[in-house]
Amino acid sequence: MSMPPFLKKLCLKKPEKPIFGEEENSDTSVSILDKPAVDESKAAVIDEECVVEEEMSETQKLMQKVKESGTAGFISYALWELGFWAISVPVCAFAFQRVTGNWPDFNNPEDLQKLGAEAFAFVNFARFAVPLRIGLALSTTPWIKENVVDKFLTKDEPNNCQEPSE
Repeated sequence: MSMPPFLKKLCLKKPEKPIFGEEENSDTSVSILDKPAVDESKAAVIDEECVVEEEMSETQKLMQKVKESGTAGFISYALWELGFWAISVPVCAFAFQRVTGNWPDFNNPEDLQKLGAEAFAFVNFARFAVPLRIGLALSTTPWIKENVVDKFLTKDEPNNCQEPSE
């Protein structure tokens, strides 16, 4: 019996020994289509050479663009992340206070449950906002390159000026 197509696609090999003890090789399946027999030696070579490249998600593609932007892209992304978290954590703390009427008490199990629920909701929002933050970083990368990287992080150029000799 040949290997199912989904196992071939996943680059999995057919086990040499039966998994559940000794099984007889009785083929009771009925083939509707006549398929040519597959040479097992060629199938083994195909399995070993199987390389499945994963499709990149939109977020991964955007992050690749940030990496390709170099230092300016990294600085821009870091600043947007820092700004997002610096603003969102106090906003969440104040939201908790406004909803419950008190600041979180870490010794109170009820407050910890409420805080956990708010944190769960916020983390899901933060994951949803990742492409937005990457897009903002990519949009400000040229400005960061022009005003930060080129002005402050330029490589030291050799000094071609010589001191006048007396």
